Amino acid sequence: MKRFRLWKWWMVAVSLMLVLAACGGKSESGGSGGSSGASSAPQSPADSGGSGASGSDAKPKYRIGAATQGLRHEFIKALVEAMQEKAKELNVELIVMDSQDSIENQLNQVDNLISQKVDAIILNSVDFVGSSPAVDRIKEAGIPLVEAITFTQNENYDVFVGTDPEQSGIMMGELLAEFLGGKGNVALLQGQIGHSAEITRGAGLQKALFDKYPDVKLITQQTANWNRDEAMRITEDWLQRFPEINAIAAQNDEMAMGALQAVEAVGRTDIIIVGIDGIPDALKAVKEGRLAATVLDNVTDEGKRAIEVAVGLIEGQSFPKKELVDYVPITKDNVDQFYKG
Repeated sequence: MKRFRLWKWWMVAVSLMLVLAACGGKSESGGSGGSSGASSAPQSPADSGGSGASGSDAKPKYRIGAATQGLRHEFIKALVEAMQEKAKELNVELIVMDSQDSIENQLNQVDNLISQKVDAIILNSVDFVGSSPAVDRIKEAGIPLVEAITFTQNENYDVFVGTDPEQSGIMMGELLAEFLGGKGNVALLQGQIGHSAEITRGAGLQKALFDKYPDVKLITQQTANWNRDEAMRITEDWLQRFPEINAIAAQNDEMAMGALQAVEAVGRTDIIIVGIDGIPDALKAVKEGRLAATVLDNVTDEGKRAIEVAVGLIEGQSFPKKELVDYVPITKDNVDQFYKG
């Protein structure tokens, strides 16, 4: 009887050990996908699972933070998707922050990334001047910095990957000059005031259109903050106040599409509209003959290259200060090369 009791207690002890071992195993397997971090700042919904080796137990090679301008913009969404694709390919964890077009948010998010001790930071700046303090904070922390698509007044970053936005303004001006025959009234939809693209695209348009063609007049301009709905409302007002408008220059395609909605609603399809970025909606509208033209900014290539350069900097590689991708003017003559919808 005594042996039986000892045997029974020994079995209970073994069973308890097996249960405890199983519980310990469960607690170890639940902590992957750390890209969501512990930030109180707004982040991209897409970053909660990380962008490293999905479906694999491999530990990410590096952790890279991306502070983006605002994920409500289709163009910035496309940038992030391209970065995520390349990050997954290179087994890099990508931590995406959505600044929601706020300088304060972006500066706080950069501080958050620095505190997380990421291996590199990609900054898609909200504002040319306002985002500049982030550059010094990042470099003082000894973290490699890539600026992507937009840039800051502070040039202490390591590499800029993107385009020369003044060239897109120049291309827009050349297109409008051709469509107008060197004469007409133009309204300008500006991006967020103080944004590097708003400044430089405006400068390019001025050089290529208004400075070269004295019979082309800028009759009004207003910021629509890169937003389609704002652009539609502004254009509706313009059509009442400035019926003599012949063309609308929009500093991005979201605003161009908003303007297009407004002119089509009142049957003013004689108004020429040109945008910049080459988003799918705009390419489709060019193909359909509704939008006169857009200027393609190959954000997919830029996003992927930003990740490649960030990884290279972590590994001690050298790069030119600026890695530029060319713009492409898109009209009905070449849109089929770029729009496959």
